[in-house]
Amino acid sequence: MFKVLLIKPPYSRLKCLGQSPYFPLGLGYIAAVLEKADYEVGIYHAETPRSPVECIIEDEEAIFHQRSNAQNRYYEAVNNDDHPVWKEVRQTIDDFKPDLVGISVLTVEVPAALKLSKICKTYNSQMPVVWGGVHPTFLPEQVLRYGPVDIVVKGEGEMTFLEICNKLRNKERDLSSITGISYQKDGKIFHNGVRPLIEDINSIPFPATHLILYPESFNYKSMGSMIVSRGCPWRCTFCSSRLFWEKKLRMRSPENVIDEIKVLKERYNSNYIMFWDDSFSVQKKIVTKYCKGLVDANLNIRWRTATRADLVDDETLQWIKKAGCVKLEIGVESGSPRMQKIIAKDVDNDIVKRAFSLIKANGIATGAFFMAGFPDETAEDMAQTFQLMKELGIEEIAYNIFDPMPGSDALKRCEELGLVPKDADWSNFRFWPDSHFMINMTKEDFLVKATEIGKWVYAYNNSFSVKFRKLRSLIWFYILNDPGTLVKKAVHYIGRRNKVHRLRS
Repeated sequence: MFKVLLIKPPYSRLKCLGQSPYFPLGLGYIAAVLEKADYEVGIYHAETPRSPVECIIEDEEAIFHQRSNAQNRYYEAVNNDDHPVWKEVRQTIDDFKPDLVGISVLTVEVPAALKLSKICKTYNSQMPVVWGGVHPTFLPEQVLRYGPVDIVVKGEGEMTFLEICNKLRNKERDLSSITGISYQKDGKIFHNGVRPLIEDINSIPFPATHLILYPESFNYKSMGSMIVSRGCPWRCTFCSSRLFWEKKLRMRSPENVIDEIKVLKERYNSNYIMFWDDSFSVQKKIVTKYCKGLVDANLNIRWRTATRADLVDDETLQWIKKAGCVKLEIGVESGSPRMQKIIAKDVDNDIVKRAFSLIKANGIATGAFFMAGFPDETAEDMAQTFQLMKELGIEEIAYNIFDPMPGSDALKRCEELGLVPKDADWSNFRFWPDSHFMINMTKEDFLVKATEIGKWVYAYNNSFSVKFRKLRSLIWFYILNDPGTLVKKAVHYIGRRNKVHRLRS
């Protein structure tokens, strides 16, 4: 039987940071399609730590998602052939003995994905290596010129990857008829046409969670990952989702969603679901049907998701609360009206405040995503964002620093301003804080302000009052379903409190 190994590269694991081992949904969907077509498939999530001692869990450096010391650890690990992760990769490939390897790649994962690809070629120089995901979709030619990558799948990948495997299983080397790919042949690069989207996403099999390698590294919460839609009608400049999935929103039926939840409960006793959709409640009528279906099915699950501030309304909140939603997060990004327009968020602070007030009034925990360091941002814009953070009174704040990503309008803006070269080599690209993508603040001034806000956010998230509000909606769920996790969270919180005191001193 033709064997396919699907790999998610390590990133935070190589930086020695704590990482929640969520199941890689994209690979899970592809694996399900391949399994149905009689392929032997393994999903290798190389990002998932095999032991708690691998990672530095939330040290004082963990104010920002990407930071200099951690980035240096990442690049050092990528270049260290004897690193334990690469030994594990080699052993996994030796044990599985694949005929083809597929790798899902985000931009920050490019160095690690290249390392993986080289290891694959060392194992078998004739074995095809296929990249898919956001980064290769937008930069297929650069990816193919790196050398160890043979084929790039562009955009939605299930049917494209299946056609590639069918060709190669039958020892057919002519790939010219497969839409949605770029590939190398005889030293030349070919770009085939665009593949139409899958109109009925209910037709896609549920993610093949049972094909994960090293299943002992996962728990029921990890496997409880889902999406109910594809496509994004919004136009945020820092994001490439609307170009990758396209603007048209495709929604799964309520029956299809409920059936997948039942599978997760039967297979893993999953009682907690994370919906990873860009904006869960775009189609409010369908979301209400999801909720009614959950209530009628009496599945006794708790779940969380994210949405936009302008999609929040009281009636929908009442339904999602009744259906088991315990946390609803919103991407705010900026508290500056000027920046909200520049990054095309299409909301204002009044809409944001109203949304969080409604969520809290319905007894649902909430969180906000903020970002700083946009090309046109100023110190005043950052101050307005900081002020909005303080006013919201929510359970959790995520504070990240902007990095330009292929496929986004913000990258084009950086290129126009000379902040990023148009021919940037993303295999050696240095993200913040090693690089700086602003014209109105110096790197030094931005670092001072960003660190001030970051320390406040870290202390805020770990304050007793915030932690209490966050756990209040979940405490009985943990007591009844997973008391061990509740104990771990309590111990982890006590450790964090000591770090908060050090940050404040």
